[in-house]
Amino acid sequence: MADQPTNIPESFTGLQAAFLPDRAATVNKRLQFNFTGAEEGVWHMEVANGAMTYGQGAIENPNATATVDSEDWLKLLRGELNPMSAVISGKLKIKGDPMLLAQFQTWFQPPA
Repeated sequence: MADQPTNIPESFTGLQAAFLPDRAATVNKRLQFNFTGAEEGVWHMEVANGAMTYGQGAIENPNATATVDSEDWLKLLRGELNPMSAVISGKLKIKGDPMLLAQFQTWFQPPA
């Protein structure tokens, strides 16, 4: 992402800008993000046929749900926190398809 996100809305705007449609051409996944901490709330993302949409609120039948502190989420996106370390340490909890975390990273341009 070109600009490093400083809040949750910016994080999704940044993900949209960093999205690589070619890498998600055959993907059809729904993800829900349950944020705790300073920016508590629920957001969702849908990646379908090379397009990404997102918004606030829950999504029906998510393939995976991530629960993470909002500040840790921003650190993950800025490359300051390793995703696997976050899972192992319990900072990032994934319910549903655990392989989606690895796939998720491939759909976006890495942080600069």
